[in-house]
Amino acid sequence: MGKIVIWGLRSDFHSHKFIQGAFYRNFLDLGFQAIWIDDLEENAKFVESRDIVFAVDVASRFLPIVRGAKYVLHNLSAESLGLDGGFINIQVHYAKASGVNLGIPYVHWDAEKRTLFQPWGVPTQPKVWRLPKQAKSTKEFWVGSIWNNELNQGNSDFMEGYISSLEGYGIDFSRHGTPSRFHPRGISESKSVKLVNRSAVGAAVVGNWQKQNKYIPCRLFKNIASGAVPSSNADFSELFGIDGGIFDDKPDEVIRKVINLSYDEKVELVISAQQKILPYTYHAGIERIILQLMN
Repeated sequence: MGKIVIWGLRSDFHSHKFIQGAFYRNFLDLGFQAIWIDDLEENAKFVESRDIVFAVDVASRFLPIVRGAKYVLHNLSAESLGLDGGFINIQVHYAKASGVNLGIPYVHWDAEKRTLFQPWGVPTQPKVWRLPKQAKSTKEFWVGSIWNNELNQGNSDFMEGYISSLEGYGIDFSRHGTPSRFHPRGISESKSVKLVNRSAVGAAVVGNWQKQNKYIPCRLFKNIASGAVPSSNADFSELFGIDGGIFDDKPDEVIRKVINLSYDEKVELVISAQQKILPYTYHAGIERIILQLMN
C-alpha cells in the first residue's frame, strides 16, 4: 500500500472540510503516510499507483484517476469516474442504509453497491475526552452550522424553536465554528471540546428531515466525548439504551430533563455513553474502511 491522499478542501471553507481534516489527522495518528491537498489540476502529480485516495463530490473537479490507486468516494459515482474496481463508497448511516449489519448499531456494508454506511463519528481519542463540568452554566455553545436547503433537509426551522426554549430557561445561545472567509478552518477540535464542555445542555439536536430519516450526526459523538450528556430530539436509544440518555422530540423536555440531572447522574450517563461510542472514533471507522476496500 502506498500513501493516503486526502483530496480537496484543504484551503476552501466548506463544512466537509472538517471531515477531510479529521481523516488526515487520524491517518497520521495511526502511523500512515498521508497528505492533504486541494482540488487543483497541478496536484494530480501527487497521486500515484498503490495510493488510497479519499474524494468528495464538492471537491472533485480535477480528481485524477490513476491505475493501481484505490478510491474512497463520498457522493461520487464510480462509474462516471471510469472505475470498475478498486473503490468503495462511504455514506453516513441513515434509515435507508442497505446491506448487512457489521455487529454494531448504525454500521452496514452493502457488498453489491460497495458502500459502507457508518457515522462520521468522533475525531478525537479517549485520552482527551472529558467529564461534565460541575459548575452550572447559563450558556449553550453550538459548534457548527445552522442551515437549510431547497429540500428542507437542514436544521434552521427546528433551531429557531430550540433557541427560544433555551431562552425560556435563562440559557443564552452562542454559535461558533462555521468556516468562513476570515476563519477558513473554523475552530480547533480542542476549542470545540472546551465550548461544548461548558454548555448548559450540550444536546445533539437535529432538524426534522434528519430525525425522520434517522440520520446519525457526528455532533452526537463529539458532544459526548466533550462531556455532554447524551441527549437529543431524536431517539438514539438503540445505541445507548432506554435509560442511557435524554431523548425527547420536544425541545423543552430535552432541556428540562438535562438541567434537572444531578452532577453524579450526569457523570454516570457520560461515562457509560463514552464506552459505547468507542467503535465510532475515526480510528475505528478508518479500520472498517481499509478492511472493506482491501476486500
